Amino acid sequence: MSKRSFIIPAISALTAFTQSNFFKDIQLVDKFEQLEEIKPKSSKNIVQESRYLPDGRIKLSNAERFILAGVSGISSFLHPEVGYNINNFGEATAIEPILRSMRDNMLLSESGRRILKERPLLNNETVDPEWLKTLPKNTLGYQYHKFTKDGDERAPVKFIEDEELAYVFLRYRQIHDIAHILMSSNITLAGELPVKAFEFGNTGLPMTGLATFAYFKLSPKRKEKVHMIDSLLSGLRATPLYTVYWEKLMERDLDDIRKEVGVVN
Repeated sequence: MSKRSFIIPAISALTAFTQSNFFKDIQLVDKFEQLEEIKPKSSKNIVQESRYLPDGRIKLSNAERFILAGVSGISSFLHPEVGYNINNFGEATAIEPILRSMRDNMLLSESGRRILKERPLLNNETVDPEWLKTLPKNTLGYQYHKFTKDGDERAPVKFIEDEELAYVFLRYRQIHDIAHILMSSNITLAGELPVKAFEFGNTGLPMTGLATFAYFKLSPKRKEKVHMIDSLLSGLRATPLYTVYWEKLMERDLDDIRKEVGVVN
């Protein structure tokens, strides 16, 4: 079956689904920051309100999670430039056993336990960019500043109900740029794919593995330059990056860090 014959029915089904009342609820979820302005007008609305946790996270049923994963997954494939599709897909497919395994890996190391206790947020508000740019050029801090000078904000987690596991996923999301830096990968599709393969080996998160199928969208010439299997194996061998307290390593030499965590550049 040709790609066209597959995509057209999928788009038709997606279009029909988006007309349903249930999808309108999902659209409302994507605009959760506006929910405080919506006043409950009936007992049904009061019941619905219980789905929203105080920090803005949202409880989903298994059926809703499945549908959100399907819709956001198709949307991510068709429009990878739209960030919220990828964010929703990542969270909808982040099954609890994988997140608990990541949490348990963090508990095995001193730095991981400290991260879970202190809940650091890696961004330009907590790590001073003015200080980072004064560091030697081959330090993690200088390279982080260079890589994120246009912004390093990551979306808050919305669809993971357990508060601790939500932070674990947020930690993975916030250190995504660190993986790029360690692997010397840019933010093009050809640069993103080996990072996703590495992350799949390093975390086991389903979204990172499914994202690697975008490899088949590359031209034959670009495919020759992207080594997906090597990146996957590197991720399997490396220290789980989400267990490392990167905020404490900004002054360290990048090559030394690569050797310590086992990332092959």
